[in-house]
Amino acid sequence: MISGCAAHYTVHPGSLNTADSAAYDALLIAQGTIDQARTSLQAGQLPASAKDPLNALIQSYNVAHTSWLTYRDALAANLPADAYLAQLTQNLTDLTNAIRALKETQ
Repeated sequence: MISGCAAHYTVHPGSLNTADSAAYDALLIAQGTIDQARTSLQAGQLPASAKDPLNALIQSYNVAHTSWLTYRDALAANLPADAYLAQLTQNLTDLTNAIRALKETQ
């Protein structure tokens, strides 16, 4: 499935392919969300109930980041990357869900 913006997507320099670049974008968004939530939580701008979803988001980010690095390594070594891409896709979906769960506490 191709979204409307996919035709205009610019792949990051240094990316191995479009999926690699898109995963990098997702990780950047998640990192920004984590940083903002940490700051807001420390400043008392988020309820204490946001702490558990934030911790879950951080864990999900770490898993997705590791999965992305593994996928990149497979591509760089010319290994069949389909299984790694499937795992990365699932981890990024989980990451997106963790971001949504955190946003629901705000």
